Amino acid sequence: MTARLFVTGTGTGVGKTVVARAIAAAWRGRGLRVEALKPVETGVPLMDGNPAPADALALARAAGRVPVAGDLCRVALPDPVSPHLAAARAGVRIDLDQLLAFLRERSAGADAAIAEGAGGLLVPLSDDRLQAELVARLGWPLLVVAPNALGAINATLLTLEAAASRGIPLAGVVLSRTPAADFGNAAAIARHGGVPVLGELPDTPDDDDALAALAEAHLDLDALLERAKAR
Repeated sequence: MTARLFVTGTGTGVGKTVVARAIAAAWRGRGLRVEALKPVETGVPLMDGNPAPADALALARAAGRVPVAGDLCRVALPDPVSPHLAAARAGVRIDLDQLLAFLRERSAGADAAIAEGAGGLLVPLSDDRLQAELVARLGWPLLVVAPNALGAINATLLTLEAAASRGIPLAGVVLSRTPAADFGNAAAIARHGGVPVLGELPDTPDDDDALAALAEAHLDLDALLERAKAR
């Protein structure tokens, strides 16, 4: 089988890295050869003079790979701002063709590949390109991660609508974190968004084995694998 998945969030800090790590670790636990990548990351510090993209490195560890920053993140930028602004401040331009080549090359041969975007679907990568264009051209099914909180319905439906209008295939939605109350998010998103909510991942420890166990317990991984098959 070949499964490919692009993970986006309804905003910044909604838990998409944790969800992507949990899925990667669970798939690895099922014996799949997993590649987990983050093509663009901002807010990247330097360690020993080299960029150290924390999200990309964490994804690699979850996938069972020895993390090597340059193999996992095509563009690592120091400022913790939108990619287009971080790139401008660094004096570089984010090139979609290079990102596409990076994702296709790095995922070649993997049973399952996960790419995590920077921020939300409509984040600008440059003055004239949104991340949504990268996802549309890549063609991988999109998984939307939203916090299981008040406001998730509207933000998730807007993201799904933006994806559908661009012809991006939709894998579904995962809700992250344990809600303080029942907001009816999952049922409303599934009903109005026309895609499955594939589970709700609770608050999680920072441990890949524990994340894999929680993914097996709380996410419909079989359905996600089926919907992530390359189209």
